[in-house]
Amino acid sequence: MPKKKEYSHYLCKDCEFDFIVPAILKRKVNCPKCADSIYVEKLMDLWLERPINYKRPWTKEEDELITLGKEQGYTYEQMSKSLLGRSPQSVRRRLQNIRKDEANAGV
Repeated sequence: MPKKKEYSHYLCKDCEFDFIVPAILKRKVNCPKCADSIYVEKLMDLWLERPINYKRPWTKEEDELITLGKEQGYTYEQMSKSLLGRSPQSVRRRLQNIRKDEANAGV
């Protein structure tokens, strides 16, 4: 059985976003959405086997931004900065999946 680890549950009162971070962090915690630490409040400590992954589905607008951005010569890092919560690696993988889906639809 996996070993449980301690996590802390926080709430950002500014943007009303709740998030979980490992409890071993001894520094001040910033909100991952608005990058503010002033309005962040610790709600409780949790013991989890693994952290909760905040995956959200890709929207059509994000897909269009990625395809247009690549056509205009933007890098994955530049595109990820305009897409909130998306890493350059996830943008690259999404573009590969879009192209693969287009190739399969065309066959």
